Amino acid sequence: MLVKDFITKEIPVLKSFDTVEYALSLMDDCKVRHLPLLKGSIYHCLISDKELLSATDPKEAIGESVFFAPAVKENSHLHEVLALMTRYGLSVLPVINVGGEYLGVITQQKVIDAFAELCNAEAAGSIIVLELLPQDYSLSEIARIVESNNAHILNLFSTLDKDTGRLQMTIKINLEDASPVIRSFERFNYTIVYHFMKTGMVDDVLQKRMNELLHYMNM
Repeated sequence: MLVKDFITKEIPVLKSFDTVEYALSLMDDCKVRHLPLLKGSIYHCLISDKELLSATDPKEAIGESVFFAPAVKENSHLHEVLALMTRYGLSVLPVINVGGEYLGVITQQKVIDAFAELCNAEAAGSIIVLELLPQDYSLSEIARIVESNNAHILNLFSTLDKDTGRLQMTIKINLEDASPVIRSFERFNYTIVYHFMKTGMVDDVLQKRMNELLHYMNM
């Protein structure tokens, strides 16, 4: 998942002599909020629509006064791209080589597509969300529980709830019916917050209990 594999050159670039009006029209055509400004082949800065809209004269040249220049190297990992785009609210992120030459951009859509692939988003399977204390987290134990049910982890990521201090572990496994894995986690006293899967044994058990309750109420 290196940046160089997801670069696009379809997004136009700006020069200092381009007008505000022209830059805004390019952004509108490309459905982006930012465009890179170059000096020759060297990346200089990133221009935003917000900055352009604050200009008093749409016919005036952009110039070189703005110097906000986020960028990534071509051999960076996509995690760095995601961090920068999230931190600054970017619609595109320029990619440069070690000499500062402009190579293209990474777009939001490219990032979404790449992380969907990284997370095996389209692969068949189930999702289980566990909640646990950080000190109780053991990747090896979680993997062992999953694999003891003839399943495999397709992806796993965690988020920390700042209010409770607890981790939420989102696990995607390659079983469409995660019931055996869910029961194993429960046996090991894991708290299951959510699970998402096709109708399976867990749903069948709940339905059976509901039917028994209705039968009892009708007696």
